[in-house]
This record gives sequence, structure tokens and C-alpha cells, in this order.
Amino acid sequence: MTTGLFNHQRLQMLIASAISLVLLIFLLRAVDWEEAIRIFRSGISVTSLLWFMLVTFSIAAAYAVRWRLLLDGKIGYGTSLMASLLGLGANMVLPARGGDLLRVHYSRVVATVPYGDALGRLLVEKMVDLVTIISVGIFSLVLLSHTLNSEYRNVLLVIMLGALVGIFLSAVLIRNFGDRLVPILRPVFGLLRRQDFFDRHVISFIRNSARSLTLSVTIVPAFLTLALWLSAYALAYIFVARFVGIALSYQESLFMLFAGGLGLMIPAAPSGVGTFHASVVSAFVLLGRSPSEGLLLATAVHFLFFVVYVVPAALILGHWRLNRLAPR
Repeated sequence: MTTGLFNHQRLQMLIASAISLVLLIFLLRAVDWEEAIRIFRSGISVTSLLWFMLVTFSIAAAYAVRWRLLLDGKIGYGTSLMASLLGLGANMVLPARGGDLLRVHYSRVVATVPYGDALGRLLVEKMVDLVTIISVGIFSLVLLSHTLNSEYRNVLLVIMLGALVGIFLSAVLIRNFGDRLVPILRPVFGLLRRQDFFDRHVISFIRNSARSLTLSVTIVPAFLTLALWLSAYALAYIFVARFVGIALSYQESLFMLFAGGLGLMIPAAPSGVGTFHASVVSAFVLLGRSPSEGLLLATAVHFLFFVVYVVPAALILGHWRLNRLAPR
């Protein structure tokens, strides 16, 4: 069973890597990367880089506060910050936001938070993130009403409003009919010979998710997440753009956030390489701007976030593996 699981994970990684490679080859052929290099050489702002570093720390701190809120204070602020940094760093390496599962595991080992509880709240967090991405996209389209082609804008608005309705209906179904999924899914896991895993983890995950999808649990993390995206994340993109010599307005930054967030939903390794870049380049094209600028911004954003979060995550993981943080 362990060998089969390992092979399945390896297959997922190969597929994600292939997606990244194909999109990168397409971008390098379709975009004038030499122009992107010329833009980068034309002006570099060290001050903007320092502001970016400060903003990224505030993002990590906000994620720590949100994770502690979602876990009802079952984890301390310091542990939550370590878990959040570990998850953010791992997300820059693993496909399909695998760092979030590592954050759950860290919370389980260090703070003894049950897997069912942590995974249930992680589902709430992902729904909040998805709603936030779509909301930011809608807000950016309203601000860019005189810049974007009206037909593209109207189509995007219809799709995003439909997605919000779909997320709301999914939450209602899980909330009200979660327990009815158990007898339906049990035979499926039995055929996969994972009955014990289902009984130990999946049942508690389903029931905890149903209990967690309430207004009292989601309201504060939702407002915190929206404020984070409208402020710190938007500023991070603006500072990166200034660092590499690209002019980026606030409303354009929000549109890039929306596009990049959608790109990261596609499983690619590591951390949306290719899918993220293609999404940002496409956003630049929709705005009537140079795709070379989009490629430069996407590369700079990805690289700087990678450096800022992967280094502390590697230190935390190494320290943890040496049993200095985890209880014996």
C-alpha cells in the first residue's frame, strides 16, 4: 500500500512538472523574453525590494493569525507562525498547494490538533481563499471598466458571479448533507482497500467540515483574508513591479493577483511554474500591455516569494526534523 501511494505521488509530480515544462516552453516561444531582460536592466529599485520584504512578513503574520482563528485558539501564535511559514515555503516547491497539508501535519504534531479538525478548517480556509480571489477579480474589473474590453469584462463577470454561486451552493450542501456522504463514500474506500483510513480520518473530516461551515467560523477569517489581499498582496505586486522597472497601478495589481491566483489552482510543479506565468502574461495582454512585461513581473514575483518563504521554511523544517521543535 505504501509503495502504491508513493508511486501515485510520483506520478502526480511528473504530471505537474510536465504541465510546467510545456507552458514554460510556450511562453519562451510566444513572448519576447529579450525585451523583458531589457526592461529589467533599465531600472532596479532596491528600496522597493526592502518594502516588499516588509510586506511579505506581514502576509506571513496575517496567515498565522488566521490559522489560529480557524483552529479556535488550539495553537499558539508562535507555533501558528512557524506552521504558516512552513506551509508558505512548501507551497513554493510542492504542486497543488501541498504546503497546506504540511502545515496541517505540523499543527498535529507540535500542537496536537486532530487531523480531522485541522483538515476541516483547512477546507474552510480554501473556500475563503477562493471566494476572496473571485471577489478581488470582480473588484478589479469594476476599477478597470474603462481599460478592459467590455466584452471580455462582461464574460469574466458572468463567470465569476456564477462561480460564487457555485461555491455558496457547495458550502450549503456540505453543511446540511455532509453526514449523508459517509454511507455513500464508505463502499468506494472499501474498494480501494482504504477502509481503515476512511474510518479514522475521512469521517471526522467530513463531519468537522460540515460543522465548520458556519458564519461564526468563517466571518472573521474571511474579512481578514479580503483585507490582506486588498492591501499587503496588492502592495507586494506593486513593489515587485517597481523593483524590476514596471509601472503597475493599484487596480492593475489587483487584476494580476486575480489572474495569478487562478493560475496557481492548476497543479504544476514547483508552485505553479508556467501556469502562474501564463496567467499573468494573459492578464497583461487583456490590459493591452506588453506580454514581455507580464513575463518579467511573473518571474520576479515568483522568484522573490520563493526566496523569502523557502529559506525560513527550510530552516524550520530542518529544525523540526532534528526534533527540537516537535515534542518527543
